[in-house]
Amino acid sequence: MKKYCYLLCVIALLCIACQSKQDKSAKDAEPATPAVQQETVILDGVYHFDFNGVEMWTLQDMQKKMSADLFKGAKKADIAAFMPTGEADAAINTFLLKRNGKYILFDSGLGLDNGGVMLDKLTLLNIRPEEISAVCITHCHPDHIGGMVSQGQPVFPNAEVYCAAKELEAFKNDAKTKEMVKVYDSRLHRFTAGEKLLGDIQTIDAPGHTPGHTMYQIGNVLIIGDLIHAAALQISHPEYCAKYDANKVLAVKTRKDTYRYIIDNKLVVAGMHLPFSGVIEHFETTAEL
Repeated sequence: MKKYCYLLCVIALLCIACQSKQDKSAKDAEPATPAVQQETVILDGVYHFDFNGVEMWTLQDMQKKMSADLFKGAKKADIAAFMPTGEADAAINTFLLKRNGKYILFDSGLGLDNGGVMLDKLTLLNIRPEEISAVCITHCHPDHIGGMVSQGQPVFPNAEVYCAAKELEAFKNDAKTKEMVKVYDSRLHRFTAGEKLLGDIQTIDAPGHTPGHTMYQIGNVLIIGDLIHAAALQISHPEYCAKYDANKVLAVKTRKDTYRYIIDNKLVVAGMHLPFSGVIEHFETTAEL
């Protein structure tokens, strides 16, 4: 009888130990993050998002920092509060839109010859440059058009290219812009901001950073180009310009006007220099607009 009771005790202890081990394994297997949200990081440097049927990807061309030294007019107290390390997280991003089975690219990044890896991101998505049907350019700085041409040849041989006429005129003597115009030739289309491209892509004039700096709105997604360079500082302080803004007075006005437009219309923001993922779903600012 004693042996029988002892055997039952051993069996019970073994069951408890097994159950405890199963519970621990189940707990260890639980995801560390909440359930998958609407927008999901799917690959390294590639961010997929779909808002109200607008399917897009962020293709990060380069991760970088924006130095506080770029904002010469900023108060020391604001730099200390919003950029305490002396720099802000940023990136060089491009955006890819899928529409009716076709791919439309917004900006082309630096280009492989200058350290950009946007084409590698396309490869991760199993998309070839030949499959890009259109490229919409926000402005003609080298980190936005540097990936258009390589060794004198078009990187996107089947793409129609769109750029504001005012921007092309302002950069007509710029070497990279001249090369892009020459290489894409009849497939480069000049537009006036306010026009719609490719059916429903709304172009919006956003001068200040450059004369023809252009934003693009697709549904409730607004691609803001270089409206923001250091989000940590400029979302709260749109009055501060990076040294890259050519006309700082106009850039500040454009930034404040755009913030109001984003908030009033509850838009999703996609920015070329926003830190990865490059997307702000719910844009808010404490600034007086």
